[in-house]
Amino acid sequence: MHIITGEQAKNISKKNLKLSSFNLFTNQANTEEKKEFLDEFIEKTFQYIEEHEIDVVHAHYWLSGLVAKETKQRYKIPFIFTSHSLGVFIQENGLDRISAEKEIFNSADKITASSQFEKENLLNRYGADKLKIHIVTPGLNEKTFKAFRGEKRKNIILSVGRIQKQKGQLQTLDLFKNLQYRIKGLELIFVGGPSGADGEAYLTKMKNKIEELRIEDEVQFVGSLSQKKLVKLMRKSKLLIHSAESETFGLVAIEAHRSGLPVLSTNQGSFKEIISNNEDGLVSKSFEDIQVYDFIIKLFENEEYRSQLINNAVKNSLVFNWEITAQNLKKAYKNIT
Repeated sequence: MHIITGEQAKNISKKNLKLSSFNLFTNQANTEEKKEFLDEFIEKTFQYIEEHEIDVVHAHYWLSGLVAKETKQRYKIPFIFTSHSLGVFIQENGLDRISAEKEIFNSADKITASSQFEKENLLNRYGADKLKIHIVTPGLNEKTFKAFRGEKRKNIILSVGRIQKQKGQLQTLDLFKNLQYRIKGLELIFVGGPSGADGEAYLTKMKNKIEELRIEDEVQFVGSLSQKKLVKLMRKSKLLIHSAESETFGLVAIEAHRSGLPVLSTNQGSFKEIISNNEDGLVSKSFEDIQVYDFIIKLFENEEYRSQLINNAVKNSLVFNWEITAQNLKKAYKNIT
């Protein structure tokens, strides 16, 4: 397997794996900055293909999908595409991204969808060919994300994800303020940094809101964390709140569940495929719904109920593992050449 990337990284060569970096941009580069290197990335990919024997290209994310499309046209090499996110959910990328994605879906020989929700969006909003789409759910790092019995959990609420308008973290602040009147010693921790064109501005709005609500002492921003640090935080918290409008899957939810952390979300799409209401979490249309407050208060104050949700969360997350992912991906690769 050959892995190529435009991001600066250390080259790796093992038995059946070779990772090569074209060193075009840093891992801090945003989408607009990466787009400036697209033509150079395409040319370097052409050169790489001419120097190596490649049977199938698997492109990840829409910019790489454009590279794969060009590669197929020149070298007649089939390609499979995984989007990871969709332009219809991310306003700042606009119609240029959506148009590019439509071209990619039309050109790709196979398309993977991480959830039934993503598949429906590919069909209904992009007009993708149903016969090309294969559902391949992600797995997680099972050695890192795991719960331990008897862990002491604190009155901590987590929010994990890039800080940007699409993630909707401002809603979480209002909910947290209202919960303070009922739950003593409540803390709110945001994991992740600002991202995208509006990231810094949205972070400023959040900090202004925190001052307005007078909850500065109870709210923390810890930035991006390693998986090991994240799981430690998950294992001492009582709830993860997810407020993003749409996700193609929801990796943070299965990571939380495997760590024994119930999840509350307003996501009306893919999270319904992960969360079972009042069994391992709750999916609600709004944080203002009375059932949200009832769920959280019971979770925090009823130890038996919390233990039940923790056990269910871990159990229900077991269906998401890399072995199943690999099997489904193998089916998607079948007969592509």
